[in-house]
Amino acid sequence: MTKAIHPRRALAEMLGRSLGADKALETVTLAAQQIGVGEHLNREQALRLLEHIAQQPGIVGIAARFAKSRVHLVWEPE
Repeated sequence: MTKAIHPRRALAEMLGRSLGADKALETVTLAAQQIGVGEHLNREQALRLLEHIAQQPGIVGIAARFAKSRVHLVWEPE
């Protein structure tokens, strides 16, 4: 079975509901660079990226924690 992958922009769209599209894309892009993940992510990478973002204070961290819950519910496990 192949691992399901999703574009990084899918995470930005999840965060965009709370942060706005531009801020969400900027946040996801920076976090991806910081932890060394590419443009397409499997579930594990997405959760790692969101956990990294969740460490930020305020609405950014809160939005990331909610997005993690959505990834757990919607994205298929490997």
